[in-house]
Amino acid sequence: MTGLFSGTKSLRVRGEHAAFVLTLCSLPLTVIVLGWVFQHQITWQEITLLVVVAMVYVAFARGRLLGGGLRIHGGQFSEIHAVVDECARMLRMPAPHVFIRDDPFVPVVAIGIGDPYAIVFSAQYVEHFGVDELRFLVGRELGHIASGHTRYTSLMSSNGRENGVLAIALGAWLRKIDYTADRVGLLCCGSLDAAMRAIAVATFGSLGRKVDLRAFAEQLKELHAEPSLQMAEWTASTPYATNRIAALHRFARDPLYTLWAARITANANAPEVSGAAETGYAGFWRRAWAYAIDLLVVQTLAPAAGSFVKAQVASGGLVLFSNAHTKITVGNDNTLLFFAFAAYAIVLVALTGQTLGMMVSDLRVVAANRDARVGFGRAIARYAAFVASLFALVGWFSLFRRVQPYEKWSRTRLISGSAPVRS
Repeated sequence: MTGLFSGTKSLRVRGEHAAFVLTLCSLPLTVIVLGWVFQHQITWQEITLLVVVAMVYVAFARGRLLGGGLRIHGGQFSEIHAVVDECARMLRMPAPHVFIRDDPFVPVVAIGIGDPYAIVFSAQYVEHFGVDELRFLVGRELGHIASGHTRYTSLMSSNGRENGVLAIALGAWLRKIDYTADRVGLLCCGSLDAAMRAIAVATFGSLGRKVDLRAFAEQLKELHAEPSLQMAEWTASTPYATNRIAALHRFARDPLYTLWAARITANANAPEVSGAAETGYAGFWRRAWAYAIDLLVVQTLAPAAGSFVKAQVASGGLVLFSNAHTKITVGNDNTLLFFAFAAYAIVLVALTGQTLGMMVSDLRVVAANRDARVGFGRAIARYAAFVASLFALVGWFSLFRRVQPYEKWSRTRLISGSAPVRS
């Protein structure tokens, strides 16, 4: 919904952006402290590689869910599917994929750094929630998706489980975004009692049904009476349940709640919002993003490989080809990087159809005739044709085309990973 998280009527809690900026500014200090604790000087290359690995891990998440989780649709757990569709319609956003997996720790979590997003329920929790409680939980996860939170939280943990180090380093922001998501959940379910009960069941399991919510909320007074007791929350990635309930009470009395409740309720019977139309072939910016990630990975890994190679050969470098007129060696960093990137791209595209950058960007290489696998022949032809197109200058004048000249020459195409290939 336009304006849900922007402008003067934004649903973001006060200080969310500030907490995010402060968290980013404090990361260098966090890195230094971690390096001192583990007696290892952490380089920015290592940090960058960890981020890329996290992106790839998130990209694998959908495959793990399809292989080991239960996909929810109109004919399977239709009541959950209906709740997700209803809440997405109320918020004027496309409905994400919905899965159930066996997870005893996390009742529900939203994941994804881009389409397709997913909401994942725990098989051990989902049947304990009523329909109104599900609306609260689904609404808050949709809030995480719509506000862009999952683009960062998924990199920290694609299964939603708390990481102690990240909780300390990023906890101030993580706790803020939970309060923001709770607001969206309350708007979707429209019942403060259902929202509080959902928090109780998510926190205590089926025992949450027996919790006296008023008595539970009263525990907050003891926390406020002794400030030192509140400090433990600083080491957690989620706020205390008592604080979340108190924040919901305050929001329910806020004019902002009344304003948005009227708008969101009016959307209950609105038509479903479809996702962005998929164009099939990859555009310039997605190609550039994938290439940047791949280059980052190769630049991080190539120096280690280069040190090994240089240790095995004479100072002149490893001779790959030599005749009376031409001599190619791997004795300098640029040459090494070129061959490392070529080997990296060809092997991965030939075997899986994707480099790591393509996985993160939801792209894949296919043969023009829609063969399932590209194979080494087409993969080599693709990147040889790519280099040739640059030397022939035609590649520089066609950067923004969705089908590049070298792809026509090699009979390959780069498409969205979830899109059908157009003829």
